[in-house]
Amino acid sequence: MKKVLPTFILILFICPLFSQDPNITQLINSVSADSLKKYTYTLASDEFAGRLANTPMDIKVSNCISSYFKQNGLMPVNHDSYFQKFPPLYNSKHQESLNIELGVFPKKIDFKTQNVIGIIRGSDPNLGHIVVSSHHDHLGRYKDGKQIFHGADDNGSGTAALIEMSRVAKIASIKGFKPKRTIVFISFDSEEFGLIGSDFYVNNPILPLDKVLCNVNLDMIGRIDSVHVGNKKQNDKYIYCIYKDSTKKVITKDYLNSINSSYTHLILDNYYDQASDNSRWANIIPRSDHYSFLKKGVPVVWLFSGLHKDYHKPTDTADKINYPLFSKRVQFALALIYDLAKI
Repeated sequence: MKKVLPTFILILFICPLFSQDPNITQLINSVSADSLKKYTYTLASDEFAGRLANTPMDIKVSNCISSYFKQNGLMPVNHDSYFQKFPPLYNSKHQESLNIELGVFPKKIDFKTQNVIGIIRGSDPNLGHIVVSSHHDHLGRYKDGKQIFHGADDNGSGTAALIEMSRVAKIASIKGFKPKRTIVFISFDSEEFGLIGSDFYVNNPILPLDKVLCNVNLDMIGRIDSVHVGNKKQNDKYIYCIYKDSTKKVITKDYLNSINSSYTHLILDNYYDQASDNSRWANIIPRSDHYSFLKKGVPVVWLFSGLHKDYHKPTDTADKINYPLFSKRVQFALALIYDLAKI
């Protein structure tokens, strides 16, 4: 005769124990599609002329981001400064500035570049911190100087998400909901030159790198990609959640699925999963700022909506962002970050 376990015991074996936190639910419900739209249109506007690194427009957009961080109550890096300056085209292997000529990039570079950093101090300093990142630079103008690479999705979307999360965090803080673990928001510069801003940061961190629990990177999260165009069942609810954790202690597939099922009910698409296609994963994983952290052994999660026909073209404009879906993806990111901030 077979021994039958009671049903409730079987459920414990099958399903990970995970309960919805009402504070996180309230937090993510404060995410506004209208706010994300406002930030994206601003960042992708002609005013910033494509946000090319090492130019006055690069400095101008970083000043804009820092003003939002200040407005939203994030703590500055040093006294009243939100900037971490680094040499143009810094190379960590040689610790020096390089001069190059590549397509739309400037022939002569006279400007310092800068990451923009704001901090929410956690209630328990012994827990270390989480780094939430995006990059604000893009490709500037086309060679003829007339067409602007607006970069609404790449990466106006990730930077808009960073600003919106800082706004929502301020609301939560006013209501008394603060993270146990410190959260560091960073908008990296010079990603388009080869992850230069994040490379500089991991070699010159403002807080100890060995105290980083995880890097959550937001790069291109506002569009529906070429894989999902025409797929009505998935195109309004997916996100690629690309992750790597060599410790196997922080980020797992089950953990990400539990966050999603508890709060947002997106489809965490496995198109770029290492287990599904190692070559596809290997080709995509080095292409954004999380890779600088990954090379240092830090667990990483990259939220990404995929490549589309306007990628790295002047036609990557703010009117093509799917703002309801964009908002839902930001909710997932925020739920993940604040759950990590309490463990």
